[in-house]
Amino acid sequence: MAQKNNGGGLLALLAGIAAGAAAVFLSKEENRKKTQVVLKKAEKQIVKASKQAKKNPKKFAKKVMKEATQEAAKVETAAAKVEKKVVAKVKKSPVLKAVGKKTA
Repeated sequence: MAQKNNGGGLLALLAGIAAGAAAVFLSKEENRKKTQVVLKKAEKQIVKASKQAKKNPKKFAKKVMKEATQEAAKVETAAAKVEKKVVAKVKKSPVLKAVGKKTA
């Protein structure tokens, strides 16, 4: 009976790549120290958020939604700026102008 390929090989490959990258990154003492600082900061934020969520779940959910909405608006604004720059560069592209002349 043939075995089904459920993508386990791909998952193992990706896990191996991630583990290798982490090993290379963490092989330097400086990177280990930076990582440790970031992890401690993240741990404090998680503990704080957990306490807030347990204390008043509705208020916490409302706060998270507000922050997510604000962040989405920032990302949308930044994307619009980048889009304008890309469109302007494409319009000035000599390749596009040459192609436009050939098709016209």
